[in-house]
Amino acid sequence: MIVTRARRVSSRSAVPYVLAGFAGGVVVGAMAWRRQQNVAHDQLFAASAVRRVAAIGFLTRTPSVENARLLRDYIRWERRPTLRRRAEHALDRLLLALES
Repeated sequence: MIVTRARRVSSRSAVPYVLAGFAGGVVVGAMAWRRQQNVAHDQLFAASAVRRVAAIGFLTRTPSVENARLLRDYIRWERRPTLRRRAEHALDRLLLALES
């Protein structure tokens, strides 16, 4: 009978691996969110709140008069206060970008 001993890993030696895994997760999450924003740019009036948030982010990054009009329509349409506030802030940033 062969007996093998499991090697104990100290918590200090595991810290770099945990940090690398966390950083990798953050990077993958950021890439997935950016892709969601690019895909959902025309989903401003979608049923999904996540798609609407992504669309607001996309419109904020691409300032134009048409996007400002679209956000104004969206603010009148949206019933959720948090999404309406997000769109108002996005419209403010968009208008500032258009003025400069």
